[in-house]
Amino acid sequence: MEREEKIKAVKNKDKRYDGQFFVAVKSTKIVCCPSCSSRTPLEKNIVFFDTLEEALINGYRPCKRCKPEMI
Repeated sequence: MEREEKIKAVKNKDKRYDGQFFVAVKSTKIVCCPSCSSRTPLEKNIVFFDTLEEALINGYRPCKRCKPEMI
């Protein structure tokens, strides 16, 4: 999946992508599901991970709003 498709999924808060990848925000060190209802981060601050474990290993914590660990 290309970065552009992932960015589009995040901007549209598309639930169909939940579990396919995770969105981490560099400025907050939080990892979310693509459909998270939180404010959409700036593209320059977005990092994508294939698994939640990858994001956690890289120092990100799960979002308290969308709870990606529950997927």
